[in-house]
Amino acid sequence: MDSWGEAIALGVNAIIFGLCSNFYFKYSYTINIVERAQRLGVNPNIKRLNEESKKYVVVQGNVEAISKPIKSVNSPDISGVVQKITIREHAIARNASGFWADQKNILQEAFNVVPFVLKRGKWQVKILDPLSAEILDLDTVHDKFESSSLSLMDHLVGFFNGVRQRGIETTEELLKEGTVITAIGELSRGPENELQLSPSSAGYPYFITSMPVPSLLRKLEEQRMTFKWLTLLFGSIGLVFVTIVAKRWWNARKARLRDEEIKQKLEESRKERRKNVRVQEELPENQLCVVCRVNPKEIIILPCGHVSLCEDCSNNITTDCPVCRSPIYSKAAAFIS
Repeated sequence: MDSWGEAIALGVNAIIFGLCSNFYFKYSYTINIVERAQRLGVNPNIKRLNEESKKYVVVQGNVEAISKPIKSVNSPDISGVVQKITIREHAIARNASGFWADQKNILQEAFNVVPFVLKRGKWQVKILDPLSAEILDLDTVHDKFESSSLSLMDHLVGFFNGVRQRGIETTEELLKEGTVITAIGELSRGPENELQLSPSSAGYPYFITSMPVPSLLRKLEEQRMTFKWLTLLFGSIGLVFVTIVAKRWWNARKARLRDEEIKQKLEESRKERRKNVRVQEELPENQLCVVCRVNPKEIIILPCGHVSLCEDCSNNITTDCPVCRSPIYSKAAAFIS
């Protein structure tokens, strides 16, 4: 890989592909589990259910508080069992490209919950731990936006800081009494032998939704298909990217091998030429290779600088200089006149 940019791009694509494929398999698994869940009708015979069937059941009924319900803060005539109050700050922020865009920051988020049951016909089921549900449908009963009153100085400071406050939004949501709810979870008996629905001990998803089961399945299927196409998209991008990088690496490897082959042939040719031009007459003792004592000295050893080896012997001596025993860092051809 030629640059860090390619490595980072491939890594980011791999992360996105992994996340999308993970969500795709998650929704596929969830759809399969919900379709197989035991659906309880009106006044079901719980005794006929085996322990395996109780691990994941579908219950429908009307919401009813066990004790005193929660009154809406802003609409006292509305009551419910789960209340969510959110305070958001709305602002306009300057992004990295220099444009101004809307920005929302949650300043405070609070929940209030009272025990409640789903009632249908002559029987009822107590709902436990509703806030841990993957889907918890609440109705918005109040939504108020209060614009900020900014002075000229505030506008100037916001312009230079890159953030201009627009106002504060307060939202109140309730799971209202009387709402028809579909709850999917594990069915069990409580301390007083009452029926209760809780998050599955097997790790199956927990739902408390106003949608009927077919609508919930359609919603999950839409999300599954979205992540399926995203998985295919980023998988294809990653495959193309890997193919390009692999092809570039392969071409570079072939070029390197070709260069090494050419270099080796040139080296062999150079050795052959040096061998052919070696003088045949007797050489002085000080010009003979210190190893074989036959060929002339042809190689200089660096960094010590000793010219002591012939071409043939230099191939076998790679660590220390035969004269001074200094480490050999490199060797070069030497010409003695």
